[in-house]
Amino acid sequence: MITLQLAIGWLGLGIAAALAIAVIVLIILGRIKLDELLGDKNGDASLSRFQFLVFTFVIGFSFLYLVFAREGTGFPDVTGGVLTLLGISGSSYLVSKGIDGQTPDDKAPGGKSDAEKPK
Repeated sequence: MITLQLAIGWLGLGIAAALAIAVIVLIILGRIKLDELLGDKNGDASLSRFQFLVFTFVIGFSFLYLVFAREGTGFPDVTGGVLTLLGISGSSYLVSKGIDGQTPDDKAPGGKSDAEKPK
């Protein structure tokens, strides 16, 4: 039974590594663009996007570490504090998206701005 678990673990690791290598190759070839990953629509750096990205990776890697470092079976407990921090980070991202929303100069679908639409 342990050899089956070990084989499944190595298979999962191989699949994850292959996907990571494929993504890196696509980034190098320019088919995946990272220009707007941390920037807003004006091209300026966005602190909320950076915070959301960092928190997501830190919490994700911490969870994976706890899953693979445990000797027992099952998933570790996710505390309310971790979920709260992730929620705060996500909501700050959503608020920044709302602040960066449409201006009167932006055109809505149909070619008219929100100010030009009949009420």
